[in-house]
Amino acid sequence: MKTETKWGLAAAGAALSAGLWLYQENTSVEVEPLPVALSGLPAAFRGFKIAVVSDVHLPRGGVSSARLSRLVALQRPDVIVLPGDLTNSYADFDREGLTDLGRRLAAVAPCYAVAGNHELRFGRTGEYARLLERAGVRVLRDGWTLLEREGETLTLYGMERKRPRPLPASCPRPVIALAHQPQWLYLYEAAGWDLVISGHAHGGQVRLIGQGLYAPGQGMLPPFTSGLYRRGNTQMAVSRGLGNSTFSLRFGNRLHLPALVLG
Repeated sequence: MKTETKWGLAAAGAALSAGLWLYQENTSVEVEPLPVALSGLPAAFRGFKIAVVSDVHLPRGGVSSARLSRLVALQRPDVIVLPGDLTNSYADFDREGLTDLGRRLAAVAPCYAVAGNHELRFGRTGEYARLLERAGVRVLRDGWTLLEREGETLTLYGMERKRPRPLPASCPRPVIALAHQPQWLYLYEAAGWDLVISGHAHGGQVRLIGQGLYAPGQGMLPPFTSGLYRRGNTQMAVSRGLGNSTFSLRFGNRLHLPALVLG
């Protein structure tokens, strides 16, 4: 075999391998169990599972709603939370896709959602909330609700706007908050929230040795992109998301489905 032919075959093989790797990076989902120890957690909520479905960016989701709902169901969650950017403001508003996703997830477990910056950007929050509510998803718009289990309660708050606020002293602790953007951890701590669940950063889009390269609101080498963080008495779980918006490729950064287990 001629040297030129060998080099050509090697280059073709390398290109194919790179293409397969990129495809895998952008279509496979990493399910990450995240144990979260919460001070004052009622005994009935020990082992309580929360599946985090964030930044799907319909219609550009990296995984179909049918496959995603099956993956979520396999985690046997007690609740499913959707901390924003289920849609994409750089594309047509995917009403059918959003409704389908909401219905599929609501058939798995009780679902709670907030809007993200993509829903806020063009004033879509009203329709976004109506579609999800009709699909069986509870939308928290700067409000809170009580999760109940075996006669005990846990507070779930949903932040739609950018500025968090302390909840009334009468509100049962601990408080879990859905807040789309993780860069405001210092504000979430000041609000006295015990656990915040966020998305938005897309894992930094490109990840090298566990470090994201860039995230909106955090800039280069962002500090909050994936997993569990702590500031004072506040913990924050960040999802890398399940879709893309402007930049369509991920590197070293698979789609992410965190599964929080409270303890």
